[in-house]
Amino acid sequence: MPVNFEPSRTGELTCSVQGKYLHSKYNPQTEGERFAENIQADFSPLCVFILEPALSYCASPLKKKFPGALLCAIRFSKDFSQADDKWDKVFYLKDSPIALSEDLFNSLGEEKLISSLAFDWTASKNIFPEESMLAWQEIKKAILKARDVLATRAYFSKRWLKNSLIFASKIQKTLLLEKGSLPVIIAASGPSLKTSLPFLKKYRNSFFLIAVSSAFMPLAKKGIRPDLVISSDGGYWAKKHLNFSGSENVETVFALEAESAAPKKLLTQGEILPLCYEDGLEREFLDSIGSPYMLSERNGTVAGTALCFAHSLTDGRIYLCGLDQAPAPSFQHTQPNALENDNARKDFRLKSAETRMTASRFNSQTSLEIYRNWFISNSEYFSKRVFRLSDNFKYDFSLGKISEINWEEFMAQESLLSKSAPNKKPILFKAAKIKVSGSERKVKILAKLRELSQSQKFADEVFPMDSILIKRKFPGEKCEELKSKLKEKIEKLLKECEKLL
Repeated sequence: MPVNFEPSRTGELTCSVQGKYLHSKYNPQTEGERFAENIQADFSPLCVFILEPALSYCASPLKKKFPGALLCAIRFSKDFSQADDKWDKVFYLKDSPIALSEDLFNSLGEEKLISSLAFDWTASKNIFPEESMLAWQEIKKAILKARDVLATRAYFSKRWLKNSLIFASKIQKTLLLEKGSLPVIIAASGPSLKTSLPFLKKYRNSFFLIAVSSAFMPLAKKGIRPDLVISSDGGYWAKKHLNFSGSENVETVFALEAESAAPKKLLTQGEILPLCYEDGLEREFLDSIGSPYMLSERNGTVAGTALCFAHSLTDGRIYLCGLDQAPAPSFQHTQPNALENDNARKDFRLKSAETRMTASRFNSQTSLEIYRNWFISNSEYFSKRVFRLSDNFKYDFSLGKISEINWEEFMAQESLLSKSAPNKKPILFKAAKIKVSGSERKVKILAKLRELSQSQKFADEVFPMDSILIKRKFPGEKCEELKSKLKEKIEKLLKECEKLL
């Protein structure tokens, strides 16, 4: 619908659509101020959304009312883009390669979303009712996702901290990698990996192979040795993929995020490439003992972490095998699989494998959609040198702008160059020792833990829900009560960690 712009009685610009005004014909600035005055909030939001504020006369008054909040406009139309600079952030409902809910989550994160307020600019709601309804649905999706992510963090955060302490205290043999230009193949464990196993074995010397932990067993069964096995999951079940017999004799290096769950035997006897998130507490612990590490990016799925890491390792192309990102009618992973082996032992006539796999298929849909959307929303960035590789497997979903190729196309692209080819710089491991060892290491780790426990960063990472509630700045005694309870929780956790070490 065309927008008609005209001067108001006070000389400021106003506008209308099909005779309906989006701002006052008389004094749009005063109207914007009254809009801000009428907004009520019983906490201090981190983010405020206004749905299609048109010429944005409310922006300046809102900044005065919520000085600590990020002010965001959600646009229904590009006709008002001349006022975009009045906002801290602008989102477009329709003119975006991904859904608004994903754009909101990717841009703002769970903490801002869960402490946000959203309001319609009333005239816009009346003129664009369908767009308003769609925008509210997308905001709801983003906030529900933020709630789920925060709930996961709150549930696992103490476990991740303890994993980091164990990791820092136990690792012995550490390695790093030097960047090269070889192609990198990342093997995930989706059903499509099975189609690529013969080719991975045949052309093994043509690429650097990174396997996510759940893909290690099917690769090993076919005699395919990855250069690197990567794991970033801090949960109990993730450890199962690394808890194979004779792990100390496996001739591969394990790239483990310091928060991840790993068998102590692997940490003490295996060759470990330590990974750290740039903003993570684990980085502080490793720095305190002089441990080498490489930076990785936090992601909901290990395949996403592996892709970002591979992107930093090579100037060459990166290929994704077994990255289905969709529920399968039978096994959800290429076999053998450590979790499937455990679960199969519990199958019986009244609770069969088919019943279990059907439940697994439906239960995995939501998480797979979240993971898939991350690849889609970042696909433009990766598309120039990242490809999805299989033997003509028919995927249920695309990964946005990441192209799908088969092995013939891979051979043509890479010309089957081996690692010794002069125009492909290999990706090489290099030894890197930890400076502090023995009992002194635990002393330094505990000292760093005590120091960090006094920081806001510690509260944000380990007790995210409590931290968010305190930041909402509830009035009076309630805020002090929240702070007191958080202090008690931190002291209790510190005692648990000291016993752990």
